[in-house]
Amino acid sequence: MKIRVSSRAIVVSVATALVAFAATAAEERPYIRSTELPHLGIDKAQAAAFRTDTVEIKLAPAKQSGWRTEYKVTVNAGDALVYSLTATAPVISEFHNEIKPSGAVMFYREEKATTASHGQFVSPANGEHGWYVANTTDKPVTVTLKLSGYYTVKPGFIEIKS
Repeated sequence: MKIRVSSRAIVVSVATALVAFAATAAEERPYIRSTELPHLGIDKAQAAAFRTDTVEIKLAPAKQSGWRTEYKVTVNAGDALVYSLTATAPVISEFHNEIKPSGAVMFYREEKATTASHGQFVSPANGEHGWYVANTTDKPVTVTLKLSGYYTVKPGFIEIKS
């Protein structure tokens, strides 16, 4: 006895089997809730909306009064911040933290001559986090720092005596 099966029947049978398998697999796939992994800091509820600030920093030519400054914000452990630093000419840029009460300094990013530095940040500890910027040119430079996240603008600008 010969059985004839068309190629169309085979395709339909395979497709039906794949659909059945996919449905079964979908029912069996595991679900993971971020609350089951709190140590990863995937999601953190906040009492208020995030803030956004744009800070314009005018730097004098290198080695003149006002050629460098520091701008700091206070961020609590586990809170997030995104930032974008741009400059009209190359600047020295250091993004760092001062941990209270020890005063220890942790450097996150150090750049010798940059016109752009962008990133995201989750604070490892309560404290002041900020940017030291210094002009490397013989002309005035404008640095624009855009911030969004959970922080307070404190202490803000830190004067550096030349």
